[in-house]
Amino acid sequence: MLGVDETIVQQFEEKWQSNAGKLLHINHREELEDLILDLSAADAFKEKPIVVGGSLGQWEWIRTWNPEKVSIWSPGDDPEVFRHQCANASLGITGCAWAAADAGSVCLYSQKDSSLLPSLLPPIHVVLIAKDQIVLSFHEGMGKLYQDAHDQGLWPSLVKIVAGPSMTADIEGQLILGVHGPRDIYAVIIDDSIGIQPN
Repeated sequence: MLGVDETIVQQFEEKWQSNAGKLLHINHREELEDLILDLSAADAFKEKPIVVGGSLGQWEWIRTWNPEKVSIWSPGDDPEVFRHQCANASLGITGCAWAAADAGSVCLYSQKDSSLLPSLLPPIHVVLIAKDQIVLSFHEGMGKLYQDAHDQGLWPSLVKIVAGPSMTADIEGQLILGVHGPRDIYAVIIDDSIGIQPN
């Protein structure tokens, strides 16, 4: 992608991984399909649904990819039904509003057409990030939040900052990941925006 500062992308990657987040790059739609299938193929997950947190922008094709396995939040859906699907899902998929390189974090907005439950309840969260969504600093990202709210005339009902799986070392000093929320969080950076289309 033209205009993307690769040093900012690299800084995000290093910081994200230092926070125990997992990182993958993909170039084509098929690679993302394979990743989703691989992550949800474990014996414990085979019969469990995949949940998607609503609007995905350029990744909207996920809506029709595997309708028998994938549940996607849409405005007007019953929130209790979707909550139950998320609680029983193998993995949750979301896009993001932006990612901050200096903090190694991603920002998700909850609005009418999206739900944050896929980033909270399943044991695995996959967050899709276009390279041009990565900004240098958290401060710059917060400026984007204010600008997005101004442009849309509406503040998100909830803003979530994700910087890797939750962790604690409260019990005998032993580090435990995923205490609250997903135990594995994958930041999937899309290297080629053209490649997300079918080949």
